[in-house]
Amino acid sequence: MNGGMLDKSYQWWQSLKQPQKIILIIGCTLILVTIVLLAQLTLRPTYVPLFTGLQPGDAGKIVEKLESDKTPYKLTDNGKTILVPETMVYKQRIQMASAGVLHTSGVGFELFDQQKFGITEFEQHVGFQRALQGELQRTIAQLDEVEQARVHLVLPRESVFVDEQVTPSASIALKLKPNKELEPNQVRGIQSLVMGSVQGLVPENIHIIDMAGNVLNDSLELQSVEQLSASSLERYDLKRTFEKELESRVQQMLNRILGPGRAVAMISADLDFDRQETVRTEHGPGAILSEHTLFEEGADDTTGGIPGIDSEMPGDTMPFADAPTGSGYSREERTTNYEVDTTQQVTVKAPGSIRNLSVSVVLDGDLTQENLDSIQQLVAAAVGYSAARGDQLEVHGINFNDASIPSFEEPAVVETPPAIPANYLTIAGLAAGVLLLLLLIIWFLRRRARRHHEMLLAQQEDEEADQGAADAKDERQLVIGTPQPGYRTLIKQLAKEKPAEVVEVLKVWLRE
Repeated sequence: MNGGMLDKSYQWWQSLKQPQKIILIIGCTLILVTIVLLAQLTLRPTYVPLFTGLQPGDAGKIVEKLESDKTPYKLTDNGKTILVPETMVYKQRIQMASAGVLHTSGVGFELFDQQKFGITEFEQHVGFQRALQGELQRTIAQLDEVEQARVHLVLPRESVFVDEQVTPSASIALKLKPNKELEPNQVRGIQSLVMGSVQGLVPENIHIIDMAGNVLNDSLELQSVEQLSASSLERYDLKRTFEKELESRVQQMLNRILGPGRAVAMISADLDFDRQETVRTEHGPGAILSEHTLFEEGADDTTGGIPGIDSEMPGDTMPFADAPTGSGYSREERTTNYEVDTTQQVTVKAPGSIRNLSVSVVLDGDLTQENLDSIQQLVAAAVGYSAARGDQLEVHGINFNDASIPSFEEPAVVETPPAIPANYLTIAGLAAGVLLLLLLIIWFLRRRARRHHEMLLAQQEDEEADQGAADAKDERQLVIGTPQPGYRTLIKQLAKEKPAEVVEVLKVWLRE
């Protein structure tokens, strides 16, 4: 059977022509090459980035570790990116982190995991500083916008002398990712993180910069100054609004009494914008919570000699005196527990209260002292004058300058014919000219349109007349039946263009 298949294949190959054989050989070769390439691409491991944006020193350490582990790798992006097989990327990252090769890992508090004997106090201090710097570096590098972070701390050693104490300081250098910026809240968070990690560190001793040398935490100080300035301006606006409100009230009252423009009131207010909170605790006499009373009574009669002589010694000794002795026993105990009556009062003083007022009122004319006193009492009542608060109120009468007093008298009206200003006449003339020009343009356009319409009608009538004459001539030729040059072509054209008229002509011929 196999021999028969081979014979048939050989006969089929012999039956092919030379070009067909060449095409078949080339096609089979291409298919085999494609299969081999696909197999290589399928079996070749996929390389993915292990680390990107590396510095030359960090890349060298990582490559050395990969070569020692006999792990295949590739370098791209001018040596800044290292690729490894996809199946090994996570394993290699863990190994690099545990080996301390990563630039973002640093040295943390695992530095103290190994016990070292004979270490000095200075070495222990430096080790703690290195560990703290490494921990802060790891934490800051977790931000999405930060690619690398370096932390430098100055931790002075404690001294028993106050004059020799030095405050700690911190310097942080950040390398941000491309097209990334830190928000002010993030910079403030980094500053707060470092300040909370180092004892005695103040915000003024923290310096945060980027790789371009820009100080990032300077904007925080500017924002604080701007906030203080805005707060001061807001307080000033509130103060002026309050003063103007009081001045308006006093001025309206004096205008009704003396007339408009006959008094001037100026008020200056000192407002307290400080917020105060007072806590007051009072203890009363209290009530009896519990009471315990104990009474004991008893008596004891004994006979004996004087202590300390032969009567108390062993042997046959005779007592010096033999007399009865007696003692009475009594005990009294009383315990009383009181419940302390405590009253706690919290008073919060809202900002914006009045410290004192300075009111100055000037009246027009020489007024009597009685009138001045009356107006002073009215003004004091209107502004809420308080002598205990230290307010000042001054009311004086002075002759005003007549030029500064507004006149409210209506001037005499002289009836004169209204004069038309010259500019009105000019405007009216221009308007009339423009209107006339518009009318001429409209008349010209209408005339031109009418002429165009008449020309179209005349042209249409001429075309209809010419067409009617041509149709009549064609019909006469058809009716008479005189053969003309190309009459068949003309009849066919008339039958296509005017089939209804041709039908009518044929009906006439049939009737005749």
